[in-house]
Amino acid sequence: MYRMALMALIAGDVPGINRERCIKIAIVHDIAEAIVGDITPADGVPKVEKSRLEQAALNEMCNVLGGGMRVRRGRLKKRKINHQCTSMIMESMTNDVDATKNVLARELWREYEDNASLEANLVKDFDKVEMILQALEYETYEFFLSTAGKFQTEIGKSWAAEINSRRNSRLAKKLN
Repeated sequence: MYRMALMALIAGDVPGINRERCIKIAIVHDIAEAIVGDITPADGVPKVEKSRLEQAALNEMCNVLGGGMRVRRGRLKKRKINHQCTSMIMESMTNDVDATKNVLARELWREYEDNASLEANLVKDFDKVEMILQALEYETYEFFLSTAGKFQTEIGKSWAAEINSRRNSRLAKKLN
């Protein structure tokens, strides 16, 4: 999410896009993963169940931020979080948190999940760009395939094309 927030910060001006909102969406878009982990298609969790788990996790995180409730362990056995560390961090943050911030976090998260705005579209593209940047770093071809043809914005398309171009150049050098 940090790299995505930076993408929103450095992206050129896009007509009709609120940069600050993009940064906020990027920051909250994966908040539920602190509890449920990163549920990917490879996990075989149906979309409806993934949504239910993430919504419950979002609600729990917002309760933690607003009421000092302790974070419980993740629900998926494959994904574990450092329960004590997360609990301590969240509890230390609860004293001065305004309830309206929780509402905003929920709204931004829902906007992202529902692909409900130009900002959400752009941040979803940043999420995919970030994934293929990781793929470039780790050379995981599956990431490149899973994002092909799915970019919605011109920035997302151009950044993905640049990453793919650099990857292809690097691969061509390795073959020679």
